Amino acid sequence: MRWLILILCGLVAGAAPLMAPTPARAWGALGHLTVCDLAYRNLTPTARAALIELLNSRNGGTVVRNRDGVELRRYTSFNVGCLEEDERPRKHASDHFLNVPRSTMAIAMTDCPGTGSCILEGIQRDLTVLKDTSKSREDRVGALMALGHWMGDIHQPLHISYKDDTGGNAIPVSVAGGCKAGSSPDNLHSVWDNCLLQAGMFQRVRQRADFKPGWGPRTITYRAVDTLLANTTVTEEQAMAAGDPASWANESYQITVGKDVKYCALTPAASPTSCAAIPLTAPATKLKLDQGYLGAFDKVAQDRVRLAGFRLAHLLNQALDPAYTQPIRNGSQKA
Repeated sequence: MRWLILILCGLVAGAAPLMAPTPARAWGALGHLTVCDLAYRNLTPTARAALIELLNSRNGGTVVRNRDGVELRRYTSFNVGCLEEDERPRKHASDHFLNVPRSTMAIAMTDCPGTGSCILEGIQRDLTVLKDTSKSREDRVGALMALGHWMGDIHQPLHISYKDDTGGNAIPVSVAGGCKAGSSPDNLHSVWDNCLLQAGMFQRVRQRADFKPGWGPRTITYRAVDTLLANTTVTEEQAMAAGDPASWANESYQITVGKDVKYCALTPAASPTSCAAIPLTAPATKLKLDQGYLGAFDKVAQDRVRLAGFRLAHLLNQALDPAYTQPIRNGSQKA
């Protein structure tokens, strides 16, 4: 049985957890909230009803307790539940990423390398559990929230990377001009987790004519989702749903090894067989990035969030709605 206990306490749907989750390490908490809210808004009525029932949203929600039975967190909304996998200690630490050898030129695997788990296994495992109505509610709702998190992670490029630098966490950076909304990245991974979205997608929300200073961080994610929905046609969404986790991981990896990302250097340049670490020499012991870097990858990061959300909706619709076949237009989408 999973680590979840469902109780009835009469809380309204969408309430915040009892204790705010600690910041996530893929896309940041706001990126994960955006992915899962976008997915939720693209569920079929049948799938949405099933999700609400699983989460027990209208009757107190899903409660996470420690081994002594003490209530730690309560989830009544799916987007906030997607943050649970980043609570410490992590329950499935190796499922947040896929580490590959530096000689890897493309992700073609469907199984995790070596003997450990990875994000590919996490997605397959939790999707299988979610689909299995013979499983307990606790197991299925745990799988639901974890699947939402894994789909965010697999679309963050530096989660498909190398173990020796922990996906860029061991590459120190400085960003000339800094980021927005207090984001202060000190490594390359955190630039992709938070800085690009804060300086790009979320900053555009803050620049809207109708922006109100009183909007909290979660309201900013809701407005970002409004824009992503309004600017995505159902034809585009149907094309996004194609592929599988391995192909989505490969999309991320091809971004990761791109020269301008400055994560690694393809060698030899003409016909590469590996992507070598970029040496940082004293006294310039940090990779120096500027506002041009943020601008160059602003829309890349936004598009990865968009893809993650629509693809997650597709998987959830497949798991929770027996009549579902393909994405259909919702009320706020372009034709």
